[in-house]
Amino acid sequence: MSDKNINTITIGDLFNSGTYVIPIYQRNYAWEEAEVKQLIQDVSDFAEAHPEKNYFIGTLVVYERYEAGKTIYETIDGQQRLTTLNILYAVLHRDFATEITSKIAYQLNLKFDARKISTHTLEYVSTIDHPVSFDTGEEYNSNMQDAYEVAKKLLNTLFKGNNAKLQDFYSYLSKKVNILRVSVPKDTDLNHYFEIMNTRGEQLEKHEILKAKLMQLLSNDKKASFVFNKVWEACSDMERYLQYGFSTAERDKIFTAKSWNALTVNSFDELSDKFEFKNESNESTILNLLEIVSHQGNFEHNTDHKEDAPERFTSIINFPNFLLHILRIQTKQDISLDDKRLLEPFDEQLKSLHNDQDKVNFVKHFSFNLLKGKFLFDRFIIKREFLKEKDGWSLKSLKWYEGNKVSYVNSFNDEEINRRILMLLSMFHVSAPTLIYKHWLNASLFFLLDNEQITAEKYLEWLENLAQAYLYDRYLPVEDKEEEFYDIIYKNSAIAQNKSILENQNWKNLNTGTSVENFVFNYLDYILWLEKSEGHNEFEFSFRSSVEHYYPQNPISSADKIDQSTLDKFGNLCLISRSKNSTLGRYMPQAKKDHYVRVKPDSLKQRLMMKEPEWEKEQIESHTKSMIQKIKDYNYAK
Repeated sequence: MSDKNINTITIGDLFNSGTYVIPIYQRNYAWEEAEVKQLIQDVSDFAEAHPEKNYFIGTLVVYERYEAGKTIYETIDGQQRLTTLNILYAVLHRDFATEITSKIAYQLNLKFDARKISTHTLEYVSTIDHPVSFDTGEEYNSNMQDAYEVAKKLLNTLFKGNNAKLQDFYSYLSKKVNILRVSVPKDTDLNHYFEIMNTRGEQLEKHEILKAKLMQLLSNDKKASFVFNKVWEACSDMERYLQYGFSTAERDKIFTAKSWNALTVNSFDELSDKFEFKNESNESTILNLLEIVSHQGNFEHNTDHKEDAPERFTSIINFPNFLLHILRIQTKQDISLDDKRLLEPFDEQLKSLHNDQDKVNFVKHFSFNLLKGKFLFDRFIIKREFLKEKDGWSLKSLKWYEGNKVSYVNSFNDEEINRRILMLLSMFHVSAPTLIYKHWLNASLFFLLDNEQITAEKYLEWLENLAQAYLYDRYLPVEDKEEEFYDIIYKNSAIAQNKSILENQNWKNLNTGTSVENFVFNYLDYILWLEKSEGHNEFEFSFRSSVEHYYPQNPISSADKIDQSTLDKFGNLCLISRSKNSTLGRYMPQAKKDHYVRVKPDSLKQRLMMKEPEWEKEQIESHTKSMIQKIKDYNYAK
């Protein structure tokens, strides 16, 4: 492939570089909240840290075809990113039109060959001379709707009315963010090419390169390398409990014998003493840096000692993200949780160390923290459990029985507190689906690693305080009183700074329609759950991304329309799934209530709203005051 087939294009120029088409053999737009947030946050973070540098956002593989004398770029790879960029610019040019004073000549240049609804949705959001409302009675692509709302809410959160910063972000996105457009040769068999792309082997992952780099520092100590490798492999399978990464004999040494529910070591050196090491038999199993980097195939985890079916538990994060959590806790530095830039913070840490011995000590310390962190993660952080054809959140520990049998039991003996902790953890988790936003998890792991004695009461108190800090220091404070997530955890010990200072609180933030943060709705549902509100027995937190106006913004009959300020009040809002909002958006409250007789409501707040025989301005005002008062009045009772 010649250089003329490869072009580096700024995002600003991308919208004036031809027409792009998503061919019929491509899947439909599938990005969800996490991916959309990740793209925007990545650009924002890099722009703030390196405003003079260019940022590479990925590759766009296209096939050039010609229609009516014009070049059409048939998009083979990169369509999810391309679609999201079109949606992002639609949001910027419509919802932030007055805030951004210097704009590019954005115009929609993307359509779908065989998906009319998707093309129509893009055309609708990119036409900036009318307000966007997806409850018009027409059919739209639900994922594109979500992407639009997610982008709008995140931009509001990131810039909070700071027009200068928003303009800087927009300018950086348009002028400094680049995409690599690669045109495949004219004689390419597209069906065959696409098939190859979707069956190609996985490339070497960054965490495998990181492992090799860290092990290289231990290369003069073969036993330390052996132990490090053991720990890494045992921890890297996030779906299984740590104990299954070791043989039965090893478990009895590392954990309490015939129990496995506590670590018996307090350092890497103590751990190393537990292993028998024969240099001649084990040395060959440890790959050096050169072998790792030149490896062309896939690495597989050791499966010799895994007794439990892997499908039972699903981790809430991946292994690279977990590595960053442990590094952040070990260094107590504000390290990004973005696993796409996994290597950079480790490189920076190693460069800051003055001699080889310090680097060796760093690696050993990290290895032990990784082991301890994974052990605590398995015991005290929720998982998704699939059992007997049902799934749900679980907070369980592995328990050994006579006869080498194991089962999973509640992590805390007090069933009520165990359930309460589970509800808090799942509330945090569904409120932050993107990995880089899981600061609550970092806070939880920090507490667990920082306390030798972990009791249900102390852990619950920490999580309750953390929730209050999220509310009062992130989502309700006046503009200059907001606390950074890092400061909430490492400087404020999860204690809300603004809770007792009324002038630092802006409760009007809850009367802003779809801009209200998901966490606020979930936190209120947690409070209602504690109060045993109707439906609490069957309620669990789920990923709900759509803020619904219970009284519709655009009712089917225009005679039913009421003023927007009333519609946007907190009392008229609830958090539901996007599919339900798309289906019922324009219906009046009574019709929605009739529907939910057959289909379970998504939230406890929503149930309270539907108990009202009528839903008009008076009920909206009353419910707003009532729900806000519940949040204000709630205090954790030890």
